[in-house]
Amino acid sequence: MVKSRKFLFILLASLTLLLLPNGLYSAFDKDEPKYLEAAWEMVKNGDFITPYYNYEYRFDKPVLIYWLISLGYKLFGVNEFGGRFFVSIFGVLTVILLFWWLRRREGEDLAFVSSLVLLTSLDFIVMSSVAMPDVVLTFFIAASLISFFEGYVSRSKNWYRLAFLFSGLATLTKGPVGLALPGLIAVVFLVLRRDLLKTLRDIPWVSGFLIYFAVVLPWYGAILAKHGRDFFMDFIVFHNIHRFTGKIPGHPTQWWYYIANYFWLYLPWSFIFPFALYRAFKSKESITEPLLNFSIVWFFTVFLFFQIAHTKLAHYLLPSFPAFSVIVGWYLLKFKERLPYLITGGLLIILSVAGFGFWFYKGWPLWGALFLLFPLAGGFLSIKFNDYRPLAYGFLSGMLLFKWVALPSLEPFRAKPQVGKALRSLKKVCPECKVAFFDYTSPEIIYYYRLGKLEDLNRDRVEELLKSGEPAVIVTRENRLKKLKGVNYVLLDKKRELITNHSIVVISNRELKEWRR
Repeated sequence: MVKSRKFLFILLASLTLLLLPNGLYSAFDKDEPKYLEAAWEMVKNGDFITPYYNYEYRFDKPVLIYWLISLGYKLFGVNEFGGRFFVSIFGVLTVILLFWWLRRREGEDLAFVSSLVLLTSLDFIVMSSVAMPDVVLTFFIAASLISFFEGYVSRSKNWYRLAFLFSGLATLTKGPVGLALPGLIAVVFLVLRRDLLKTLRDIPWVSGFLIYFAVVLPWYGAILAKHGRDFFMDFIVFHNIHRFTGKIPGHPTQWWYYIANYFWLYLPWSFIFPFALYRAFKSKESITEPLLNFSIVWFFTVFLFFQIAHTKLAHYLLPSFPAFSVIVGWYLLKFKERLPYLITGGLLIILSVAGFGFWFYKGWPLWGALFLLFPLAGGFLSIKFNDYRPLAYGFLSGMLLFKWVALPSLEPFRAKPQVGKALRSLKKVCPECKVAFFDYTSPEIIYYYRLGKLEDLNRDRVEELLKSGEPAVIVTRENRLKKLKGVNYVLLDKKRELITNHSIVVISNRELKEWRR
């Protein structure tokens, strides 16, 4: 890629926002600590085939995400920065890939604006900053689809082979969706362009699938040989088929779930996107221009695919973000209508003011809320000048301060990481102490403890443990203590959770001078 100021800006902004501050804040409940802990157990046990979490099998996802986190641990130590390093690198690579593709196809202006839209989309920022597989999956799906598109335009078999390679890596990241989703998008695109049969004849299926299986079979074969039916029933049947067709405890299933979450997922561009779609279809350009047509098909196929799935989570839509960014970028360059800026700028102003109020209400350090000044100013300036740049740069600056300043300012209020670290310190000086949960569990506490399995015990077992002669430490929520009525214990610590009204309590059967509050 030829260097340019626009490219260097995108690269520097991506590294500064998505990668560099990732060691400044603790792990977030509930999913991220599970991946961080499972990768740590993989490193500790030396078993790089079978993922474990809290010393039990974890067959939720394939192995690539654990390998990436483990490699980060090897390079930077067992810490948040090391665990998040390669996930965030894939976030950066997704932005750079989009820039490269659009620059190659449409020129630097669309490449820059669309990459800026992607980089400033809220859920993309969030998911590029935590050790979870969704951004890695998004990169590989985007790379597969872009390779397919390049193969389609140039009739190059090597591009098609690359599409199979990236689909294989996507499958190693999150399962069969890594092949099914790009394949479905490609088929819908070809059907709409009335070019399905001809293109199917051009695709090198044999060599393509040989590449795909060369990527996925070594690990899938190894874990099937090792765990057989247990892995098949848990991963394939439960976490893939049942997630798509049935209800998973703790996961929403409402048909309106994605519509309700659309606004915050795609902030600050949520209300500009409908105007972009309207203009695309009104001008007929979405039908005649292959790249825009492909992006629209890409976005809506992802959206409808996960809309049809019975189990829903907000970050499932992340593979749609590159396509979303192309559509919005195209609109921002071609049209300058006042209404979308008025709506978006007004909402940023309202959200910024409400954010200040919430921050003050919670009693958090006010200097941590300075990040809200930038989207506030961006909202005013976008309305005044009818321009996307104040929105983008205001939101980008706000998110930079949020990660570099606001999140670190909240660390003293993060109860679960503090309790987990305190338990770890206690166990090191009191190895005979028995540590467990009562009617409660926290992946954050489990990850920061990292000195053995933490069981969730029922009342009878907790009472037995507290009455034993050995020192025992129990972690639970304050509202569970009423279930221990009649049981004697010592309250070692109580910490209020950051967002909720709950408090985490630590109790014991004796005073422990080793406990560090």
